[in-house]
Amino acid sequence: MRHLTRALIRRGLLGAAAAVLFLVAAAPAFALTNPDVTINQQVGGESTRFTFTATTDKDAPVSALTLRFPEGFDIRKAYANVVTLQGLKRTTVKASTSVRGQDFQLAFDPAIGPGSELRVMVYSVMTPNVGGTYALGVKYESGGQQRSAEGADLTFSYVTASRSVKLSRYVDQQPWVAKWNSVTALNLFLKPQLIVTSAPLMFTGWLMSLALVGVGFPLAIIGGLMLAFMKMSKIPPLRWIAAAYVNVIRGTPLFLQIFVAFIGLPIAGVHAPWFVTGFVVLALNSSAYLAEIFRAGIQSIHKGQLEAALSLGMTYPQAMQHVIVPQTVKRVLPTMTSEFILLFKDTALLSAVGVFELMMYGSNIVARSGNLTPFVVAAVYYLLVTTPLINWVGKLEARLALAEHGQGAPEPKRRSLWDLLATRRALTRPAIEAEE
Repeated sequence: MRHLTRALIRRGLLGAAAAVLFLVAAAPAFALTNPDVTINQQVGGESTRFTFTATTDKDAPVSALTLRFPEGFDIRKAYANVVTLQGLKRTTVKASTSVRGQDFQLAFDPAIGPGSELRVMVYSVMTPNVGGTYALGVKYESGGQQRSAEGADLTFSYVTASRSVKLSRYVDQQPWVAKWNSVTALNLFLKPQLIVTSAPLMFTGWLMSLALVGVGFPLAIIGGLMLAFMKMSKIPPLRWIAAAYVNVIRGTPLFLQIFVAFIGLPIAGVHAPWFVTGFVVLALNSSAYLAEIFRAGIQSIHKGQLEAALSLGMTYPQAMQHVIVPQTVKRVLPTMTSEFILLFKDTALLSAVGVFELMMYGSNIVARSGNLTPFVVAAVYYLLVTTPLINWVGKLEARLALAEHGQGAPEPKRRSLWDLLATRRALTRPAIEAEE
């Protein structure tokens, strides 16, 4: 009995295996090979183009294709463009499309021939705001049978839209924005959508520019004082070295010095982080100008101040430290502030060698968008620093003039618009009466 049972089981297993082999042999081979999907937008919540590519089998044409998008993807306005590539020959394929739920269906007429590279581009697919990794389902019809591209890696990913991007989209939907952008000049230089998105991105570059000048300028002050004392030294070699350095640095453009530091030094085998190279070259350049500022300030102090300090028993270094230099700093402080403003603006030159400061961020956004609005945003960031400093320098110069001479420059009297109109009427009335 056991032998009979085992024989029946063996016969059953052999029969099942034979049936499976028969079905596999009778069924057509998979018609799509090497399937892949890509998207052109990397931020969620935008109208995105999906590109599906695959190669048809040599013996199995494809007559229909269904792309199943994940839940949350809006494909109600989607449309497609289908082409095939056979070598260098590009052929447009006629395809009727329909949307059923999350399925985007395409029927090819005629069917995609065997051995063709199929490329399906689906436009106007609205992705959800939440980013992540998603999978695209693919089914196709070949030889009258439905098949699915199971096992193929048809995943794609994008990031969640940031707050600035969401705000930009909200601004883009406002009616007044369309009217604003209809003016060519406003659209080119002051596009609201780009202002919203570029300002947060360029804030990082603004901080980098402040860091470069914040580290480089104190070093320039130290170097400028040393060079000023060297130029006033009674030792000829020190005077010659300081004079040569100041003349070379002031006689060549900062742009050239930046290229020498960032390109010439690595070629010579000297490598340093770009941030270090950036603030060092700024400090070396500014120190030459500050040296002349300090030298002129020291020489403007009356010689009696130094003689009085020496007569009190101070040494020359002590007299300089406690008497001359404090008065010099007070006098040259407005000029030093102006040099700081110039150095802060000159950080924009570092963008030419790839330093990611304010102008570099702005140039990248302009290159991607084709709009000049980010440059205007960069100008506003520069003005946030330079305008208060310029006003402060003006007030400081007035105070110094008042402290040294007992009076400052008279400030112009501010007049209202009503006073100006009244003055104009008073001037024009006699002429009108004379004509009458």
